[in-house]
Amino acid sequence: AASLVQVMLDPYCRTIIGFQSLIQKEWVMAGYQFLDRCNHLKRSDKESPLFLMFLDCVWQLLEQYPAAFEFSEVYLTILYDSTRISLFGTFLFNSPHQRVK
Repeated sequence: AASLVQVMLDPYCRTIIGFQSLIQKEWVMAGYQFLDRCNHLKRSDKESPLFLMFLDCVWQLLEQYPAAFEFSEVYLTILYDSTRISLFGTFLFNSPHQRVK
């Protein structure tokens, strides 16, 4: 919820660089368990669409206020796809500690 509030209140978070910083700070560095939640390795009881739901909320705002955003739905789709296909190492781990191991 804090991420969505930041997108709504801070114009910087609606830029590409700002949105990337927000994801890095509030999701990646805060320890969102992408490995478990996005089901990269095996069937997991911990699988959860929370990050997808956040991206969908941002998309809803983008649809209503397109001029307020520097990015498009294509960017959001690529971002979500990168959590599923491991295009980047960013979304492959459960914590920053695992990432550096």
